[in-house]
This record gives sequence, structure tokens and C-alpha cells, in this order.
Amino acid sequence: MSSQNGTLEETLGQVEEIIRQMEESEVSLETSFQLYQQGVEKLKTCNMMLDEVEKKMLVLNQNGELSEF
Repeated sequence: MSSQNGTLEETLGQVEEIIRQMEESEVSLETSFQLYQQGVEKLKTCNMMLDEVEKKMLVLNQNGELSEF
């Protein structure tokens, strides 16, 4: 489950780092907003990665019915 943005675990780690940076008291409002935008984009990437995995787990059984793997 690797993409050009890294693995799901790496991307979630980046989100955690963004949150840590936002929690610092010295962060300006402008910087906080930029970090927030970056975090939202990283979370969108995570959602896409999870959707991709979920789709791969859905398979057609011998009767042509959709079932989860």
C-alpha cells in the first residue's frame, strides 16, 4: 500500500507531526492555518489509501456476488 505520498503509516505520522506543531504556543495564526491545510490534505490522502485497500478486499465470489475478503 505504497503511493507516491508514502505509506498510510508514514502519512499518519506526518499528520501527528503537523498536530504537534500546531499545539506549540509560538505558532502564528497564519502558520496554524497553513499547517491545518497541510493536515487536511494528508487526511484526504489517508482516506484515499484506505478506500483503495477496502476496494482490494472486496472480491467477487464464484457466484458473482460481492463479498469481503
